[in-house]
Order: sequence, then C-alpha cells, then structure tokens
Amino acid sequence: MSIYHVGIDLGTSRTTITTSTGQRFTTITCVGYPKDVISQKRLNKDHLIGEEALENRLSLNMVWPLADGVMREDVQAIEATKLILQDVIAQALPDKKPEDQVFAAIGVPAQASINNKKALIDLSKGLLDKILVVSEAFAVAYSIDRFDECLIVDIGAGTADLCRMHGSMPEADDQMTLTYAGNFLDSTLTEAILQKYPKVQLSPQIIKRIKEKHGFVYQVSEPVLVTLTEQGIPGEYDITDVLKESCLTLTDPISKAVQQLVGSFDPDFQEKLRNNVIVAGGGSRLKGIDTAIEKSLQAYGGGSAVCVQDAEYCGSVGALKMCVEMPEDYWESLA
Repeated sequence: MSIYHVGIDLGTSRTTITTSTGQRFTTITCVGYPKDVISQKRLNKDHLIGEEALENRLSLNMVWPLADGVMREDVQAIEATKLILQDVIAQALPDKKPEDQVFAAIGVPAQASINNKKALIDLSKGLLDKILVVSEAFAVAYSIDRFDECLIVDIGAGTADLCRMHGSMPEADDQMTLTYAGNFLDSTLTEAILQKYPKVQLSPQIIKRIKEKHGFVYQVSEPVLVTLTEQGIPGEYDITDVLKESCLTLTDPISKAVQQLVGSFDPDFQEKLRNNVIVAGGGSRLKGIDTAIEKSLQAYGGGSAVCVQDAEYCGSVGALKMCVEMPEDYWESLA
C-alpha cells in the first residue's frame, strides 16, 4: 500500500492539484450534463468535466459548483464538486491502486463558513483518507516559505483573499475575503463594453480572453484594440478606457483592504508588512496591479508589492507542502 500526499486549490474558475509524485494538473471547475437524448447519444457520457465540458457547452446543462469561492450547498453542486475532485485526483495519480491512501490539503477562501468546510469534508469520503482544509492565502505563503511579516493577496475568480503573516498561524483578524475578484471584473467589463458599444456580441469566454490578455490597472503604452462582432460581422474596437476603469473597480477595494490590514497591525511591524505585499492568483496577472497597490500605500509611508512567479500552481504547491508537514492533530480522518 502506498500513501500519496496531494495539495488541491479548489477555485471558482479553476481547480489545480500538485502531488508528492511530482505531478501537476489543472482543470476548469465545471461539470456539464447532456441536455437531452440527442446530446447523450452524441457524447456517450453521463457528464463532462472542465475543458471538455466547456467545448461542448451548447449540448450541456452546465454546473459551476462554486460561487464566490465557496461550494454551493445544493445537491447538484455537491455532486459536481465531488466529480471534479475525483477527476483531478485520477488525472494526477494515474498509478493509484484501490488499496492506496490519499491525504489531501485543500485550499478554500479564508472565511469559508464552518458548514461549507463540513460539506467539503463529507463529500470527500470515499475519495480521500485524510483531509486538511486550509486558507488559500495561507497556502500561498506556505508555498514561498514566507512566515515572517508579509501580506498575501490571493486574487481568484470568486474571491480575493488577504492574509497577514507574522511568524505563527494567522488568526481571524489577520484574514479577509472579498468578492471583488475575477468574476466581478468579468461582469463589470461586460457592462462597460456594452455601454460603449451596445451592438457588439459578447460571451463569458470572450470577456475572459480579453481580461487575461489585455487587463491592466496602471498604464499601457499602446491602445487596447480588440476584434468583436456585430451580428456576425467582425470589427476592431478600442476598449482602452473601459478596460482600465473596469480593472480599477477590482483593484480599488483590494487596495483598501490592504490599507486596513496594514493600518490595524502592530505599529512596530507595519513598515515591514507594507513593504512585503505578495500578490498571487489569476488576478496577479493584471498588468500593474503591484504598482497600484504600492501607490495605495503612499499615505502610509510607501510600500512594496511583488507578484508570484507561478500564479496557477502556487496555491496547490503550498497546500501540498502543508499536507506533508502538518502534525497529526490538524487532520480530519475520513476512514
């Protein structure tokens, strides 16, 4: 019998896993179920997960089981979450035998409710043998070995999670969860583009591609021109101003949260904290977000912010390290 350790970052948009065998895998956090007998016949599957589901979404009833970074509590969402966890574990541990055990640390938003953590533990029975539910932002800190005075800002799709580190386990006052995150930005950007160009055709996937390729909050040297369609006819549209203003609606509340966590910290250590801000998650890819956070700290005496190198896997890498190193009394046994 073998014991596998895995770290899982269960995100609203993407779920990633990193294993003790050196494997890494990522998938989109969605499940699609065939709409009718025709789609069932065409796909020949009871459900599709991730990219495969998204590519066939016109034939499927799509389920995105996480809302604002936490699992919805309806039966379908719980089932979909279990299918996603089952799939990422199978993809990342292809050699696992039935008798082998899997210990997993799973990252969730800092202020996920106790009930939500309990639901996650309950659905993991039969998939995992031991589970550790951890704060996503704390997992990021763990991945880069930052346990001294620093401030982690983990910007995902459903939530932005902030966590103060000070050489020990963070407490409730050290953590904040905001719903100003990637999905909020997608919605804001969609409305802004349609207000300027009412006839263009948009989809969630188009908006995500624009955000991920062009998103910025500080300054760009060239205008942002994108190709969109009106009634199927393509054209070039300048979205520089609306993109910047939309991105600022995300970064402004995050900057205020950074100010709040700095301002309420032990005054002897505030300078060190504001000069060690670490930005992670998909939102860290927004051009200039580190500069925007630094600018927001000028009234506090200035600050320094950097973005992590591996935004996609940073959370699951940290969760894996916690999985390997955490003492027995931190774990929940599912046997």
